[in-house]
Order: sequence, then structure tokens, then C-alpha cells
Amino acid sequence: MIYANSSDYDNGIAPRLGVPRRDKEALLRAMTSEEPIAIAAGYLVDYSKGKPTDIVDMLYEKNGVRWSREEAWNLEHNDMEVSDEFADALLGRSRR
Repeated sequence: MIYANSSDYDNGIAPRLGVPRRDKEALLRAMTSEEPIAIAAGYLVDYSKGKPTDIVDMLYEKNGVRWSREEAWNLEHNDMEVSDEFADALLGRSRR
């Protein structure tokens, strides 16, 4: 499974913010067009403030990648860092 980034926010390791991507809009469309495979019992965290929002977190999966609503939200609002491996897999781009 490929994840959006290798950060461990629950243990105080947040992904870098303010990392622009040319394919941000395509990533957001792909990340928000899927139905969730699980719904969290908590709310997503705004990584720039380190505080929970009032939005329920969810888990998604497609093309061998997995991400949360929290990650999509932080990509949209905070330009959260996303690995090229994740972006390529989610968008179906081959790296050959």
C-alpha cells in the first residue's frame, strides 16, 4: 500500500506544508471523488494549527494507494506535501 506521505502526525511528526504541486487540482479531484472505505470516530486535524476541525475524518483507497480525508483537506488548505509515488499511483501515471 502507498500512502500520501510518510509522516506520523499522531506521534508529533507532521508533513511539510506549503509545498506547491502542479497536479494539486487533479489530485484533489481524484482524492475527493472516491467513496470512503471507513469512517473515523474523530475529526480531522488542521496541520497548520495542530487543532481538530469539526469535519469527520474518513479513509479512502484506490489504485493501491490509501489516504484520509484529513490528508486531502490539508493538501487543499495547507499545500501538504504529497509523495510523487502516491500522486503517480493515484492518477494512474506510469514512471517507466
